Amino acid sequence: MTWYLIECLKTDTMSIVFREGEFREWGSVRALTRSDGIDVAGPVAEVIASGQALSRVVAGRLGDRRIVLKPVLGYEGEVYGVKTWVGNPDEPVSPERAIASVNWDPQTLIARHTLESYMMSSHDADGFGDTRDPGQFLRKVVQFDALNELAELCTNNGTRTTFQGPLTVLHDDSHLMTWRGLARSGAGPEGDEVRGLFHDVTDTEPIRVDPLTALRLADLDRDGDVPPAVLVAFRTNPADPDDVVPFLIYWLSARPGYVAESAVVHHTDLPGNLIHPDDFGEFLRARERLGNGLDDYEVPSAVRLLAPDGSWVHVRFRLRCYPGAVGEQLLVGRFARVATS
Repeated sequence: MTWYLIECLKTDTMSIVFREGEFREWGSVRALTRSDGIDVAGPVAEVIASGQALSRVVAGRLGDRRIVLKPVLGYEGEVYGVKTWVGNPDEPVSPERAIASVNWDPQTLIARHTLESYMMSSHDADGFGDTRDPGQFLRKVVQFDALNELAELCTNNGTRTTFQGPLTVLHDDSHLMTWRGLARSGAGPEGDEVRGLFHDVTDTEPIRVDPLTALRLADLDRDGDVPPAVLVAFRTNPADPDDVVPFLIYWLSARPGYVAESAVVHHTDLPGNLIHPDDFGEFLRARERLGNGLDDYEVPSAVRLLAPDGSWVHVRFRLRCYPGAVGEQLLVGRFARVATS
């Protein structure tokens, strides 16, 4: 019936932080007693102590309930959170959202995470490493408005003891996700660690991308109008690193009427791709030229995009790196239609 996330980032804490993907402001576990008629504090404590999943039927004020508890383990094997499902005994367990842990060292800001954390944004475990410096750890983050608040917590300067906030993350297969991060300072056996959790809430929260940051809208075209703009990502075939395909993955402006909403109807051999296959190379060359990290540099490219009637419309792109480390994988493209005879 319902998934909860109960955090136990410090040994003396146990609070509900998510209910069905919605943040719950560090709520008391007694809320479960009020809503579902059962006390889960005891079973959650069992999972924290054992590090093992648990499934049982318990009697409650509203009748029997089935509870399923799954630990979210930290890099050292300790339990940082417990995914908790509550439902009727004969009810199938609903799909769970991806949740994983992270641990920050306040002295070095090194992030220590798990394979589960890494795989939240990847399909290939080959690049996994359990320790990452801040730049490596945040390399897939497209937008993180509350990063300064997390930094205050991780530097352990006493400004704050808890953190929670949304971030937009680019998956290796080129789709954007919304995550919620949360953390506590003063954690760990010695009380000197920062422990946190990341929760994929893409199905409950909209993708957040700031067009003003991405587009630098002060740079208008010659007519004073803001040109259409889109994020361009690159999907790499895990079996063949040379097989890289560009995709238009997120409209930063309104989609212009001369570009199709979907490629599925007209081009079943290119599901989801609005770019003419003969023009993939234009985007790959632009990405290579932009690989030097010059944020203000733009590469012009002439390509064809799919029109609503299935034909191809000629446009001229100006491509630049998306701000920040994710610019190695994500481009901002502004374009204008080119008249053809």
